[in-house]
Amino acid sequence: MKNQKIKIAIIDLTDCEGCQVELLSLREKLLELTNNVEIVNWRLAQGKSQKGPYDLALVEGSALTSEEMEILNKVRQESKFLMALGTCATLAGIPGMLDKNKRGYWYKKIYGPKYKPLGIDALPIAAVVKVDYLIHGCPVKGEEVLRVIGEFLAGRLPESPDDSVCFECKAKANPCRLINKQPCLGPITQAGCGAICVSGGEMCWGCFGPRRQHNKKALVKILEKISKPEDIERYFSMFWHRIEADNKKKKV
Repeated sequence: MKNQKIKIAIIDLTDCEGCQVELLSLREKLLELTNNVEIVNWRLAQGKSQKGPYDLALVEGSALTSEEMEILNKVRQESKFLMALGTCATLAGIPGMLDKNKRGYWYKKIYGPKYKPLGIDALPIAAVVKVDYLIHGCPVKGEEVLRVIGEFLAGRLPESPDDSVCFECKAKANPCRLINKQPCLGPITQAGCGAICVSGGEMCWGCFGPRRQHNKKALVKILEKISKPEDIERYFSMFWHRIEADNKKKKV
């Protein structure tokens, strides 16, 4: 695959398109990438798109509707490799905060009794189809996407980092929130964000997903000493709510 121009599709489902905007912000670096690849399907940046097959598909967003489920399955069937792009795709993100059995109530509450909802449930796309690699981030880091595609062009699947956000906090000399009795999910969250939230004075909410060797139980015991049970539940409702998603759906 080294000297071969590969076909890439960038597909969006239910999302804010923030990850795709991050890719667009790469500008010249994105143009350099097109020397080796051909982006043939990208709604946000192209007027026309080509149908599959694709060598690589990057999918942003969660499949919230039955139509999006069909799109996701079709893209999976047409792609040699499929990668989840951003937290909505990898962890269900903000759309996944709401449980399936509560959606009907809120649809009526917000849009009125006559509204016919299309949304079914927001799940990580790996709960619907086979995913070859997860690119976490809310939004993703453009440089990381370039690294992942570069690995793909070299004929190998990339490896995700196994450091925690704590490693990045130490590199930036951030005071430890937990030591100072402030909540934080950094110890169990995969590095890659540059500890941007903690550096800005906020807790880590875990948008890069769990690191491979995480110990959630140990962190919860620490959080129990400084937070109320309902607050701990809220900390994990942002991005960790669907990590153990319903995997009973058939994967293709």
